[in-house]
Amino acid sequence: MLQKEEPLRDYIQFIRKYAFVICLCTFLVLGTALVISLRIPKTYSASTLLRLIQSNTTSPISSTNIFQTVLSGGVDRREMSTISKRFTTESMLNAAVQNLEDKEYSGIQHLPSVGQLKQKLKAQIDPEADYIEVSIELSEAEGGERNAALLVNQLARDMQTLRSENEKTRVAKHQKFLQQKRVEVDQEIQELTDEILTFVKENESPETWYPRLASLLEQHRNLQERLGLAEQTLDTAKRRLTHLNSYQKTLPKQTQISETQSHNPQWLSQREKLLELETQRIGDEKKAGKSSHEISGLNAQIEFIQRETKKTPQLTSVATYGTSAHYTYIQNQLIELPPTIESSENETKRLNEELQKTRNQLDTLLNQIPGNQHTFTQLRAKIELAGSIKEEIEKRYLESEILSADSNMLPTQKGGIEIVDTAVPRKIPTSPQFRLIVMLSGIIGLCFGVTLALLIEFVNHSRNNPSR
Repeated sequence: MLQKEEPLRDYIQFIRKYAFVICLCTFLVLGTALVISLRIPKTYSASTLLRLIQSNTTSPISSTNIFQTVLSGGVDRREMSTISKRFTTESMLNAAVQNLEDKEYSGIQHLPSVGQLKQKLKAQIDPEADYIEVSIELSEAEGGERNAALLVNQLARDMQTLRSENEKTRVAKHQKFLQQKRVEVDQEIQELTDEILTFVKENESPETWYPRLASLLEQHRNLQERLGLAEQTLDTAKRRLTHLNSYQKTLPKQTQISETQSHNPQWLSQREKLLELETQRIGDEKKAGKSSHEISGLNAQIEFIQRETKKTPQLTSVATYGTSAHYTYIQNQLIELPPTIESSENETKRLNEELQKTRNQLDTLLNQIPGNQHTFTQLRAKIELAGSIKEEIEKRYLESEILSADSNMLPTQKGGIEIVDTAVPRKIPTSPQFRLIVMLSGIIGLCFGVTLALLIEFVNHSRNNPSR
């Protein structure tokens, strides 16, 4: 504990020993700074705050500008930097001073030269917003706070006027260019419209090509089906004719129509004769005086007739012959088929001609459609492109009118710049800053005194201890 208190006691003894030197140096430096600060002329500052109004137009921008806009939070930093640099140009300062002199403000003649104003004027960009702060410091001999406020306000108004005139000139040129392009695009659209109308009159349009193509395809399909049926009918008729011709040769022309059965007249005659002989034999056997030889003769006759009767058929058939009905039907078919075959051949020939004509029309249409479609598509694409260009021109023209109207909507807004805060004369000087001077001079004097005391202590210690 004693070891820690000894250095502190040494420091306190050192300060007490050289307190006069330290205080003397401090007061000397402080007094010198006060005298100098009192002799420094007072300067006054005035500033005005401007806001850059970003246009809401939808004009296309490059990828580089998009990247810069994203990095800057949606603000065009290059334009803000350009405006801030423009404030410090000699042309702007000369114009502002000249305008102030024309307004015959008193004290303007005390303003310093343009070169000195250029060094004193500051235009700072606020990195967090769309603001530009224009400020200047002038001494009392140069007009002080009054001239400073007048100058920065005049600079702000001159910048508004300059940008407004430039914007009006640019908008006027832009509108003139858009009007010329509008006339050119209208003329081009009219020419393309006339060209496509002429093309449609000569070659028709897709609204007629494809329905016509579908109709021809359907007609081609129907003709093929009808031709197939006609050829099938013709082939069937020819085959049937050939078959009937060959089949007719195998059929008899005459055929039995009817057959009638009746008793054979010979058999009936033999039966009658046999009956008479048997009757006679019975009668002769009953009669007296008939010899056996006569009866035997009758028996022999009866036996002979019986044998003949057995040989003779009892029934006989009578057949009626005439032309065969089947033969007649086939003959009629053979008579009817040649006209049918001839009609089928004529139908097949006619259908082949119609099918060939339809095929020729299809080939012609299919050969024309690709070229016509390409030409028609190109013409329509040109018209659509010209229409989109005209729409874009109208949009840009409307945007330019809106921008021109918005630029003068508010009195504080002009040329895309809004004066947020105007500069007002302030009696509080910006320099010299007495509190800061006193503080710094006191610290410097104290440090100088301590340093001088340490130097004296080091010299004394070296003299007392020469061996070291």
